[in-house]
Amino acid sequence: MTFSDIIQYIILGVIQGATEPLPVSSSGHLRIVSYFFGVDVPDLHLEVFLNGASLLAVFIVYKTDLLVMVRETLNHVRKPTEKTAASFKLSMLIIVGTIPAVLAGGLLRDFIGGEMTHIHYVAVALIITGIALWLIRHLKGYKKDGDITYTDAVIVGIAQAFALMPGISRSGATIVAALARKIEAETALKFSFFLSIPVSIGSLVLESSVIVERVLSNDVLILYLIAFFVSLLVSVFAIKLLINVVTRGKLLYFALYCFSVAIIVLVLA
Repeated sequence: MTFSDIIQYIILGVIQGATEPLPVSSSGHLRIVSYFFGVDVPDLHLEVFLNGASLLAVFIVYKTDLLVMVRETLNHVRKPTEKTAASFKLSMLIIVGTIPAVLAGGLLRDFIGGEMTHIHYVAVALIITGIALWLIRHLKGYKKDGDITYTDAVIVGIAQAFALMPGISRSGATIVAALARKIEAETALKFSFFLSIPVSIGSLVLESSVIVERVLSNDVLILYLIAFFVSLLVSVFAIKLLINVVTRGKLLYFALYCFSVAIIVLVLA
């Protein structure tokens, strides 16, 4: 382990931590930084591992809401009541909304991880993300947790499935879809982040054996942990920043950022 290795993994942690919660595509940024600056992303397994840091950040920021939802859902399964029905429905909405991404990931994994990682495709996908953010920048919804329908969940879930492509932001796609379905901004944010939990946990479980094998066989445990904790700290900050920006109706900033990065990539690559 050299000093340059440490710097590289810190950079990877910062990139993942900042761009996973924000609507600018973490996978797209990792590929752009790798292409232009030679910061090597060792493999997909590190990306999944660092995504676990962003997942932990969601637990930290939304811990109260998550604990209430889990507790009341379990209570509702044991003894349904009117008080616990809303949390149970929210849990079911998250499960329903996760299905499209699971199906898309299973059917298109090789294609998404191969052809779609080309730098020019990433730039085009960033433009698409920017256009979507631009179009809904002034939308103001009214639906709260209890008003979200299963149709809403499926549509937001389909948006999350599209975000498997590098350059299409997961948070951006789901927030855009939620706002388009007239879901109120803070509720849209919460639902978007809650929807990321099953997919992130599933990815970690599927890749866990390979991650452990890589760490043990390549002696990179310290480097992985450095990147993880950097990503965790940056992710917490990024989630709070996004909450502030979205609730103030300033998604325009992220749209302009996506356009700018995409143009730079298309001109220089």
